[in-house]
Amino acid sequence: MMQLKQWILATALCSMAGVSQAQSLQEVQARYPNEAAVFLNYKTELRLFLQNDTPAAERKQVNDLMILSEKNAGLFARSAVYHSGFNQLTAMDAYTVVPGSKKKIPIGQTKTQNSTSRSIFYDDVKETSFDYPSLTQGAIAHIEYTQLLKEAHLITPFSYGAGIPGWNVTFTAIVPENIEIKYIVKNDPKGLLKLSTEKKRGTTYYTWSMQHVKNEDSYGDAPDDRYYEPHVIVYISKYNNSAGQQTFVQSVDDLYRWNASFTKTLNQTEDPALKAITDSLVKPLSTSLQKAEAIYKWVQNHIRYVAFENGLEGFRPRQAAEVCSKRYGDCKDMSSIITQMLRMAGIEAYYTWIGTRDIPYTYHDVPLPIVDNHMISVARIDGRWYFIDGTSPSSTIYLPPSAIQNKQALVGISDTKYEILTVPVAEPVISTVEDSTFIHFTPDGIAGKEKVLYKGYYAEDVHNAQLYRDEKRLKEYVKTRMGKASNKFMLGEYKVSKQDAPTLEASIVADFEVPGYGKKVGNEYYINLHLEKLFENQLIDTAKRKVPRQFEYQGHVISHHILSIPEGYKVSYHPENFEAETKFYKLKVRYTKQQNSIIATQELTTKVLLLQPAQFAEWNTQMPRIQAHYKEQIVLEKN
Repeated sequence: MMQLKQWILATALCSMAGVSQAQSLQEVQARYPNEAAVFLNYKTELRLFLQNDTPAAERKQVNDLMILSEKNAGLFARSAVYHSGFNQLTAMDAYTVVPGSKKKIPIGQTKTQNSTSRSIFYDDVKETSFDYPSLTQGAIAHIEYTQLLKEAHLITPFSYGAGIPGWNVTFTAIVPENIEIKYIVKNDPKGLLKLSTEKKRGTTYYTWSMQHVKNEDSYGDAPDDRYYEPHVIVYISKYNNSAGQQTFVQSVDDLYRWNASFTKTLNQTEDPALKAITDSLVKPLSTSLQKAEAIYKWVQNHIRYVAFENGLEGFRPRQAAEVCSKRYGDCKDMSSIITQMLRMAGIEAYYTWIGTRDIPYTYHDVPLPIVDNHMISVARIDGRWYFIDGTSPSSTIYLPPSAIQNKQALVGISDTKYEILTVPVAEPVISTVEDSTFIHFTPDGIAGKEKVLYKGYYAEDVHNAQLYRDEKRLKEYVKTRMGKASNKFMLGEYKVSKQDAPTLEASIVADFEVPGYGKKVGNEYYINLHLEKLFENQLIDTAKRKVPRQFEYQGHVISHHILSIPEGYKVSYHPENFEAETKFYKLKVRYTKQQNSIIATQELTTKVLLLQPAQFAEWNTQMPRIQAHYKEQIVLEKN
């Protein structure tokens, strides 16, 4: 499926610049004393028109970047414009404006090459790069370029995503009288995006402007910035051509009609080779669920996922027979072959469009192709819907990938009929970890054995880790996964095991040593028995962080740390049992004394996928108590 980031890159490049010298260097430095550069002007124009009686669009970007720091000027010297078969680069001009004058130094040679992405095997995105000459403090790097957008369904939202301040930011939609648009403004409760409209000679100009804009700080656990940054979605609803008034996109019906045009002729004939494979898989099985599970597992084991993006090929699934023959495909191709094989087995199955959790929109809210970036197969078996994602190598039919939890799925029932379903969120009890760690003192610290059982999404992580790692890299993964107590953790012998559906499980058993952990003072041992503090450093800085926090999945973790009491010693102190709970999580800690050991058990349940800034204060309420408890130690004294 065409990934939206490739389109967004074309309009929101941190390295681009624009055209304005109204502000002096001193004025800009005074407002932004700690910044290396500022966009004085960041201007996007979207011009809509009819081309061959069909809606089309042209986007012009004009930007102006002022360098504020001599020290960091070199960071902005290299720039690039991204374009593709859909976003055709038709014009470009760039130069440096010398400080204190209007002299323009043009850029030198440009270089155009394929733009590579680690997540995509092939796409048609190109990168035209160049260097700005003579960038010094006070210089202005200017660029303006125009792109022809050949598919008007794929106009992406306008968002200021530069990552550095923008003095003046504008977005203008230029709409002729034979085209009607709709627009949606997202994440702007303070009204930062000011709209003005103007009509000239039958053309309407919609202009949204912002001044002194700066993106929120980024965080590794934040969702996509479309969840929180202000942006504008403009789309064509109707147009008039030589045949009269036409509907473009006004509702989900129109979106589905466009999506279904790519599957209308898909798998119209039954391929004998694929039918033979399907029959061999399902012949010995008695239930539809068993058959569907066998088909899914065969595709996971025999069809390699490879991402392709090339014009409309980013939307059009290939025939199942071709996918089977080549033994690879992207998400659309996986949807094609799984759906066809399920149907061959007599199972009700459908091609399905869905957006991953990177995308915040719903189909009813934004009935546009930007709502989905993925395709799966959906089957109805014994009255229950199953969401089957062929790109996920370790998922089971019973548990959809975590990336599509709680997302709407557009299920293609026929050429004209669809259903919108919501992928369920897996309850915490589905994804569990049970860790039993046996510990004893050594002359240098502690040593022991860990036995950890993973289920659900936790198990899927372990399964995926084994797929493409050699022995050395797998050992590094195990060490990271099992490491605890301190950075002196030493991994010994280990074994990784896994079990597939119906219960997705994995286990790791490992020996370990931790020199220097715990201490002996006279006739007493002191040890913090929480070698792994499951909920440490979870306090959110509400004064600084203004963006949501995202969690991959909900889960339940039980951790038993079992300390063997040295001969001749007894437990003289252990902390009281502890419990902390909010609607987002629950942590319980208990201590159990046995004849020759003491056990510290942590039980953590996380119950949230997306935490909004308004919820941070409630999240934080129990954190001081939790952190204080984690500092408690157990004391053993000699009898």
